[in-house]
Amino acid sequence: MSEENVPVLIVGGGIVGLSAAVFLRGHGVPVLLAERHPGPSMLAKARVLSPRTMELYRAHGLEGPLRAAPPSVFLEATDVIRASTLAAAEDYRGSRPPGGAVSGISPCPPVLVEQSTAEPLVRARAEELGADVRFHTEVGEIVQDADGADVMLTDRGSGRRYSVRARYVIAADGHRSPVRRALGIRTRGKRLAHVVNIAFEADLGAALRGRPIGLGYLTRPVPGTLLARLDAADRWVLMVPYDPERGQSPLDFTEEHCAQAVREAVGDDALPLRVLPAVPGGGRAVHTWELASWVAREYRRDRVLLVGDAAHVMPPSGGLGANTGVQDAHNLAWKLAAVLDGSAGDGLLDSYEAERRPVAELTCALSTRLQEERTGGGDEVAARVARIALGLGYQYASDAVWGQDIEGPDGRAPEAGRPGTRAPHVRVERAGRGCSTIDLYGPGFSLVLGPDAGNTEPALGPAPLKVLRLGDGVEDPAGEWSRAHGVGSGGAVLVRPDGFVAWRAASWGPAAAGELRTVLGSLLARPLSPAGFRRE
Repeated sequence: MSEENVPVLIVGGGIVGLSAAVFLRGHGVPVLLAERHPGPSMLAKARVLSPRTMELYRAHGLEGPLRAAPPSVFLEATDVIRASTLAAAEDYRGSRPPGGAVSGISPCPPVLVEQSTAEPLVRARAEELGADVRFHTEVGEIVQDADGADVMLTDRGSGRRYSVRARYVIAADGHRSPVRRALGIRTRGKRLAHVVNIAFEADLGAALRGRPIGLGYLTRPVPGTLLARLDAADRWVLMVPYDPERGQSPLDFTEEHCAQAVREAVGDDALPLRVLPAVPGGGRAVHTWELASWVAREYRRDRVLLVGDAAHVMPPSGGLGANTGVQDAHNLAWKLAAVLDGSAGDGLLDSYEAERRPVAELTCALSTRLQEERTGGGDEVAARVARIALGLGYQYASDAVWGQDIEGPDGRAPEAGRPGTRAPHVRVERAGRGCSTIDLYGPGFSLVLGPDAGNTEPALGPAPLKVLRLGDGVEDPAGEWSRAHGVGSGGAVLVRPDGFVAWRAASWGPAAAGELRTVLGSLLARPLSPAGFRRE
């Protein structure tokens, strides 16, 4: 038995846990990440990184590697069908909608890349930034007290057990989340089906007949079966529902049973194929999951906070689950960093659930709608705009926002620049080079002053505040900033470390500077010292 100490322990090494490690290290927080599997799963998960997710990765040195990575096979395999088998006549055929045009609202187009490709890149960046990433390490009992948590870890390779003392624990351990279950946190929503994933290699050219199919909603071997491309032209995954209430079990899916299910779904009883392990080195033929739509009733229990699938699960249609989880981690990271360095009170962490749970509820509803449209042969037109709004246009309502008429996310884009919304993207120039206002923010708070704002200095002191004045190092050649942020040219906007507007003033001067002190003390859940904030 040995003991280690770390400010934050992350449980789970999928894309959300790894992203949390990147974001926390971006704030200088030491992190230990434990993942029970020896390596990442090869199975189909998220394939689209949304504009908002790419904005977050852009700020942490990941946009370039992800755009340079091999693109998803879905870039070419654009079609979706409904049929009894892949080889049978289609009941419906359509194309998945392309990513919406975002050039006017974000500097970051979406990226179509396999999650199995993205995860190693995010892991490499986390380790490059200094995160301690330990795969094949299982988390056991977590015992909390007023100051932190004692966590038992086991190296699954050697069997060595040791304890870690963490001030906070992030549970990013998936939809089954042993951490969430151990805490007794319940969920609200519905489970639609139990599903096994069968990964396999085969040449399906005869059944495809030249069609660029990426997804097939099939009725064989059972209704509700989904066939999807994996990560190459000859690698696929078959998702087959099973019913435990009828005595069916994942144990029924032997390698022989899996091969037979694939042949039935394809419509070729003699198809040569090779069943692949669900996790490289894991030995299991299938991976099980639930087609579900639910949200945890609590996102925090004392020193433990839930992110990603541990906090919410949604149908895979739309590829919204992983993006929502990455954005959870980003929202939480700056708040944990502020609490850990003493610039914020622990109460700031309560705003995490207040902000992210309504987003998850709305996203679950949209994903469920998309799933129904796909299985019913709809064309998804009604949901395309909503997908963009969910990523870029929702509004937070919490104590970490100071403003009026805050209603929370509802799928409609609120007024630009309104407190609680993501700060708008405006093209500006810095040091003679074009950039987005998105690039100006973080890792601390940013106070942006219009070109005609007064010369009053904000109070300075121990916590970081970056002060930017348009016309002084940052130019707004098109004069768009004031309009986009809903303030005059003499106004001011306070942007949080996560790029969301915390407060704004139509006119900057002594009165606004005095209000800013009150605002920051409230947002950070602690009174400011007499000196206030210091320049970053």
